[in-house]
Amino acid sequence: MSSVVVAKDPNLKFLNTSRRIDQNNDCPLPMILKKGGKFDWNANSFITHYGGGSQTYNIRPLAKTVQKKAYSLNLFCDFLEDNSINLSEINDSTLYQYIKESKDRNIKDGTIIQHGRTAIEYIDYLSKMYPEWKLGTTGKDSDKIFSVHYEKLKFKKGSITGEYFYHESLVGLINIASEVEYVHDHELVMWLDAINCTTNHPRINTFLISRWEALTTLLDVTGSRISEAHEITRTMIKKAADSLLISDKQPIIRNIPIRKGKYKGKTRSVKTTHEDIQVILLYVHIIEDMFPDMEHDALFVDSVTGKPLKSTYLKNYAKKVINGSKYCEALRHLTNHSFRHRFITLNIAKAIKKISAQGSFSSILSVASNACRKVTMHANNESLSHYVHLATEYNEKNDQADIDMSNVSPQIRIRVKKMISIANLFRLKEINEAEALDSLLSTIDGFKKFT
Repeated sequence: MSSVVVAKDPNLKFLNTSRRIDQNNDCPLPMILKKGGKFDWNANSFITHYGGGSQTYNIRPLAKTVQKKAYSLNLFCDFLEDNSINLSEINDSTLYQYIKESKDRNIKDGTIIQHGRTAIEYIDYLSKMYPEWKLGTTGKDSDKIFSVHYEKLKFKKGSITGEYFYHESLVGLINIASEVEYVHDHELVMWLDAINCTTNHPRINTFLISRWEALTTLLDVTGSRISEAHEITRTMIKKAADSLLISDKQPIIRNIPIRKGKYKGKTRSVKTTHEDIQVILLYVHIIEDMFPDMEHDALFVDSVTGKPLKSTYLKNYAKKVINGSKYCEALRHLTNHSFRHRFITLNIAKAIKKISAQGSFSSILSVASNACRKVTMHANNESLSHYVHLATEYNEKNDQADIDMSNVSPQIRIRVKKMISIANLFRLKEINEAEALDSLLSTIDGFKKFT
């Protein structure tokens, strides 16, 4: 299969006219390779063209946008290679088949549209490079001379106007800017259990379960982007775990990197609970016992070699586990980034509740957002405004619950809720006595980590 190789820090200063130091130092250069490592000249020629030509780079679009385009194009190149389709043989049916296979992978409609448009954009580029192929056209073709028929449509967003490609294979796909999706408690229960029933790992073991729980817990308690969570080290976890010996001292994970936004390049610290740190620390002990000669400090490692996992692997790993589990449909709307939305929502909810208990005043939401900003390092309160109504709804729902567990560690809370869910399923006769007992015992065993 084809693959993307990325030069993370190439010396391209002779092409880059930007004066911003961070843009000079963060300038990935992607290259698409065919099966066996052969250089894909046509695909890379397109990427060079998309990136601004051979004379400039990292201006407009930025290098990271070019990298994303390369990964998107590689999916189409991989599809062509798997189906033994030469570039000159691409036709309308090729695009229909490509979109169908994308749908079969349970990719969101918006993502399929993006990948589809990249494929059409590539076809348009090839049509201009090799006019003798009669590959594609945006005009009328009554004599059916061309193989691919697509359109170039215009859009207007505010004062900005632009163009995009469209093909009939994209009919029925909906690209709607959805509201923030955060992980609810009952979804967190399913997310954690997905590792036990996923086809991504036909044979599950203690290492895989522990790594999954550690990754989930880290995303949950830090609100980190996956690229930031990837850079959290074992040493950082061990230092946070020093407080386990002091009952009244709250663990703090320090020096969490910020990789996006106004505070990019800086770090932040997040308070967590003893139970959360114990879950991650248990995983640390497991990998250090398995691979005692590791010469790196990475937290997430390969189950066979003990080598650090790449950030791109972690980004795709969760989706593969979820899509291969019985919770695929229930959790298909969630991604790694949904945990960041959960973190922000719950922190604002907690701040609102704390301030409300001290007395009502008009600036309560502003104060709550400010409190959250200190943890998330958002640039301003406006960027947090769409989380406020979610936080208010969370508090209202929590106030109506029979048991207030808002101050209980998520590790304890989700296990208690799982036990309640098991009991409800048993009463509704959706599971039998043996299944209920097995699930309850498995959940109770999970509490041993905290004893």
